Amino acid sequence: MMEPENGDSRGALFVFILIALSFMAAMFVIAVVAQINKDGGLGTFGDFFGGVLNPVFSFLTFVGLLITIVMQQKEIREAKASSEKQSFETLFFQMITIHNSIVNSMDLRTEPVADPPIAGKEFHGRDCFPRFYQHLKQEIKRAEAAGADDPIQEGYEKFWARDRKDLGHYFRYLYNMIRIVDESAADTGRYMKLLRAQLSDYELIILFYNGLNEKGKRFKPYIEKYAIFDNLPTELLHKNHDLDRYSDGATTDTSIARKKMASDFLATWKRQYIDAEARGLEGLSDTFDEIVSDASEDGISLNELNGAAGGNLKEWLRRAIRKVSGE
Repeated sequence: MMEPENGDSRGALFVFILIALSFMAAMFVIAVVAQINKDGGLGTFGDFFGGVLNPVFSFLTFVGLLITIVMQQKEIREAKASSEKQSFETLFFQMITIHNSIVNSMDLRTEPVADPPIAGKEFHGRDCFPRFYQHLKQEIKRAEAAGADDPIQEGYEKFWARDRKDLGHYFRYLYNMIRIVDESAADTGRYMKLLRAQLSDYELIILFYNGLNEKGKRFKPYIEKYAIFDNLPTELLHKNHDLDRYSDGATTDTSIARKKMASDFLATWKRQYIDAEARGLEGLSDTFDEIVSDASEDGISLNELNGAAGGNLKEWLRRAIRKVSGE
């Protein structure tokens, strides 16, 4: 009762009072029966009853004290929870501030070229990430052209050797920030959504390929647990099937009615851009790219489109075009 595991002693107090009242009632009945059976009948019952009232009132006073203690425990527990929430929120937003300061402190400079003369360029803060993306894309394409077994792995290794001096601190801090939120007793889903909102499109792409590499393998479980790629710009991926390297949890926030959103998007897009324009199958690839791009702008991933389209978006488009064109 003094140190309850669940925060207060209401359950223990209720059991204590119930046992005490049952015991008192039993003793009272026994005493009454004993008085009746004594010589003189109920002659001395009034004296007995008066003698019982004092300990009863003392017991009720004691019960009132216990109730006061329980109420104080509840208030203390609520105040403690509020204080812990406020402390964690303060810590979280401080971490967000530090994260943004790490990003803002990034600087990239390209070397000037003498022949033909081209001045060097400078990139600062989040503007560095489109440049990182170009570096990564170049290295993956080079690995692919060289016939690498896994161009993404080999390309990322070359990219990391090139840009780790700028990205190493960024990834270490972001990983530890997510780990701290995950290990807290706070509403982790809420804070992860706020954190996701801090990441630009190109940060998400770099993080996507980092999670597929040996150096980022500890990041991947958190990515899949908290749908970090819920708004991933899939059109920036090297290939769309790269998404298959993650589970659906990485790109789908189950706390939102995503399936219905994707289904509604497909129905609306079909009416506006297939039925109304009577498109033909010769432009199927362009139509596919267009619908993926439009869905991405609405925060809907290719995985979600495939799910809403019965598992294969391109086949869904083919059937829709054939139906409207009569092919």
